Amino acid sequence: MKYESLIALRYLRSKRKEKIISFTTWIAVLGIGIGVMALILVIAVMTGMQEELKSRMLGVSPHVLILNLRGEVKDADRLVEQIKAIDGVVYASPYITFGALGQGTNRVSYLAVKGVVPKDAQFLKPMIKEGSVDYLDRKNTILVGREVAKELGLLPGDVFNLVVPNAGFSPAGAVPETIRVRVGGVFETGVFDFDNLMAFMSLADTESIIGPGISGIEVKLRDVYNANAVRGEIMRKLGPGYYGRTWMEMNKNLFSALKLEKIALFIILALIILVASFNIISSLVMTVMQKRKDIAILKAMGARNSSIMRIFVAEGLTIGVTGAVFGAFLGYGLAEVQRRFGLIKLSSEVYFINVLPMKIDVLDIVLIAAVTILLCLLSTLYPAYKASKIGPVEALRYE
Repeated sequence: MKYESLIALRYLRSKRKEKIISFTTWIAVLGIGIGVMALILVIAVMTGMQEELKSRMLGVSPHVLILNLRGEVKDADRLVEQIKAIDGVVYASPYITFGALGQGTNRVSYLAVKGVVPKDAQFLKPMIKEGSVDYLDRKNTILVGREVAKELGLLPGDVFNLVVPNAGFSPAGAVPETIRVRVGGVFETGVFDFDNLMAFMSLADTESIIGPGISGIEVKLRDVYNANAVRGEIMRKLGPGYYGRTWMEMNKNLFSALKLEKIALFIILALIILVASFNIISSLVMTVMQKRKDIAILKAMGARNSSIMRIFVAEGLTIGVTGAVFGAFLGYGLAEVQRRFGLIKLSSEVYFINVLPMKIDVLDIVLIAAVTILLCLLSTLYPAYKASKIGPVEALRYE
């Protein structure tokens, strides 16, 4: 170990008459540690919330959506078989969508109705809170979101009117048509926009209501992050006239907002660490004032200005690294305890989950630690520079 490091470590062990320096040092370590811990916990919560929201959205949304440039997808059964043969595809299924008004007891709500093949609708099974997804096989049966059911006052087995624009025809043109449908089940995805808007019927029922005409093909993948590659393979196989949209493109605004929020919180909470690093400056300035005689002797013995700077940079970095490591272990430990045991509960009536989610990313911890150490390094430069400018003759004149 170089003598600069040895002297820096010795200065950290203050004597009895220098207790104030030791106290300031420990305050700096504690402040940095708390800042790092808080930053890790907040980023873990943000990442956990994002992953939870993503998993719930992908549970009900397609990973890749195949559409026709002219609107209606022709020969859907043949296309579905071609898509299923592609590596990485779990299933592919045609669907039809249309807008309608649901009429409850003195209440009306807009619904985005999706017609699906009943055997392919099993992905809804974990989300069904009342009723059953198997009821889709029954004629004119519909599954509605939790918020839709609340808005219209519906329970499984209730019958209500579905007003479909442009479903009927007269000599004057298209006219609305009213369809009586029965609630087969109530689902809850945890995503308000879905639960407040979506409804599912069988593909046969939707074709009988608005006529034949497949809107598109939904594709679910084994690896959701391979969506771009699979879409490219599908486009090559289907040829011109078709285009695909991945789940990342369809939810781009939402995930961009979440990412921006995560970055903003990182910057805001990093200011806590910046403020804590000011304690390093004050601690080193006090050490420099206390050790003027030692610095003068070292310079009289031949120590260079760069060596004096390295002493105090090493001392400040030791404080910063100790605080960063302490905060990282504490933050990781608390996040892991919450992830494993779910000690912090959330109200399921307010949030779409009942436990505060946490997802720990090692890269986030490394980045937080690196930023902390960089801030601590920068905070040591001024005191170290002032120490290097102390003249031995001036400092020892009255000794």
